[in-house]
Amino acid sequence: MLEQELKEVQREREENKNSGPTVAVFPEAADLLNQLKARRKKSRADLAEVDTFLEILGSES
Repeated sequence: MLEQELKEVQREREENKNSGPTVAVFPEAADLLNQLKARRKKSRADLAEVDTFLEILGSES
């Protein structure tokens, strides 16, 4: 039984390794800004700044 579980885990690791790199998917800048404003009422961030942050994060991956 343990051998079977080990083989299954090894197979899953191989599948994950062969699946290729993952790409981060970010929400729309406006949605992210709305979430920020909901959590931090006094936030001074605007849509252009949030959009720039998402561009920076996207270029790093």
